[in-house]
Amino acid sequence: QGPYVKRFEKIFSNFHKTRYALATSNCTTALHLSFMSLGIGPGDEVICPNLTFIAPANMILLTGANLVLADVDEETLTIDPSKISSLITKKTKAILVVHQFGHAADMDPIMKIAKKNNLYVIEDNAESLGGKYKGKLLGTIGHISTFSFFSNKIITSGEGGIFLTNNKKIFNRAQLIRDHGMSRRKKYNFLLLGTNYRMTNMQASLLCAQMEYLKKIFNIRTKQMKIYYENLKNVKGLELRTFKDYVEPAHWLMTLKTTKISRNKIISFMKNKNIECRPMISPVHLSKHIRDKNNIKKFKTITNVAKSYFHLPSSTNLK
Repeated sequence: QGPYVKRFEKIFSNFHKTRYALATSNCTTALHLSFMSLGIGPGDEVICPNLTFIAPANMILLTGANLVLADVDEETLTIDPSKISSLITKKTKAILVVHQFGHAADMDPIMKIAKKNNLYVIEDNAESLGGKYKGKLLGTIGHISTFSFFSNKIITSGEGGIFLTNNKKIFNRAQLIRDHGMSRRKKYNFLLLGTNYRMTNMQASLLCAQMEYLKKIFNIRTKQMKIYYENLKNVKGLELRTFKDYVEPAHWLMTLKTTKISRNKIISFMKNKNIECRPMISPVHLSKHIRDKNNIKKFKTITNVAKSYFHLPSSTNLK
């Protein structure tokens, strides 16, 4: 893999003050690696928020485990802790948390529920690098965390991801799985079912460079968010996203809610001005391969909420 991979892993884990880091080909593979390293498979259940990009749900299903969808809080758009306990059964092995669009999930009650029920917590922090929950960096609270370096993320290598943990046993197993299940002591001695989820040296070098001026990137993005909020706060028909007191948000995408205007009409209008805006992701339960397995009526509220949100351009290079 080359020296830059190890260098990036060290820089990134030091920034988060975690013991172990594994760079991966992308965040989706980092998520799959998380579930595999915990031994999650057929017969197990994993709780996942219903409003998220499809990757976490797909990776849960890919292990053979059952996907259990949880409703989200309408303000934070993250998993609602009050809806988790009723979903836990004897088969439940983990809770997947997504820190959505820069806003932290309410981690204290989630970790309390996990401890009480002997469950693992995985933080998907693809969208919220640098964000904090009660002063703690996101990705440092659960048992495992994953990050994305896709082309539209806060720092990028085109594609790329990373897996963080403080648990040596989990790390050692994940390290084996990432490299074909091959022993690190004896080449071509395969110890378990593995994958090839490695990051390239070239990708890692790009990320090492960006880590050197990460604070500058954060400052630029924070300034951008303030400009958006100052200029849009009094626009009728638009509702700016609010943040809970426990959050120091990361600015990934500028997220807005329409109240009296058609969301799709706004996106179309902006497209005619050569400005790309993106609609809110669809709830997981509406995906064709998942739809039949879940009660759609149960998620009626978040389905309607998702239809009213959209995102404005938020590149670090935005003028």
